[in-house]
Order: sequence, then C-alpha cells, then structure tokens
Amino acid sequence: MQQNPYFLITNNAEKLRIRLEELFNANTVYIQRIKDRPLEARKDVDERDLEKIDQCVILFGDVKLMIADDTEGLPITKGNNVSLCVTFENVEDTKRIYDKFVELGSEILLPFAPKFYTEGYGYVKDEFGIAYHLFTKRKN
Repeated sequence: MQQNPYFLITNNAEKLRIRLEELFNANTVYIQRIKDRPLEARKDVDERDLEKIDQCVILFGDVKLMIADDTEGLPITKGNNVSLCVTFENVEDTKRIYDKFVELGSEILLPFAPKFYTEGYGYVKDEFGIAYHLFTKRKN
C-alpha cells in the first residue's frame, strides 16, 4: 500500500507545480491536462479550462505528491490540519528555502531559528494554503 499527499488547488495547480520544481528541485513525472481527457469527459468543459491540470505526479525527494486543479467545484477550505515537513541536510539549505518562501509572500507561522531539536527550523504557509515545516536534519 502506498499513500500520497494530494493537493486539490483552485485554478493554480500549474503555478504550484512550477513552484515545487523550483524550490525543491522536484520533478514532474506525470501530467495530464483536462484537454487530454477523452472527448466525452471534456465536452462540457469551458475552453479556458482545457490547460488546467487534471492529474499531476511530482517526485519530491522520496515522496510522490499529487496535485490537480479543482474541476468539480468542490468547496476547498484552507486549513492547518495537513502540512508538509521538508527535511534538509544542512541549515544553509533550510534557510535558503525558508527565505525564498518569505520572498514569494508566504505567511510566516514560526520564524526561522535554531531549536533544541535542530540547527534550523521555520514554518510557513504559501499562497495556496499549504503549510511547510522546513527542518534541518539532526546531527548524530
């Protein structure tokens, strides 16, 4: 059995995909756009929505993240009950990515600082409502 985080985004899945690739050197391993659906499955879709992401798999370290644009009109609530913890090998990389999130306008939930359990930790929430725990791997 495999579990994958799945992000359903309102109109910005492509932007999130690009952001993850840029920030974390993630790789898109699969992408299907709405225009790639069988004709019957896209016949009622507005032409402006054909380039939206229907399904996308991003290899993010050892984890496969799945993202898609909401095409069903489901209510999406941005909450704090699900977040990603991204662990970096060194404090410089952790701080660099934290600073990039801040530069991109992410909300600072906990400012970057050393903690008793790590050399560097920060907690941010991006414009998509996704919270990231940015954590430096402990030294043994």
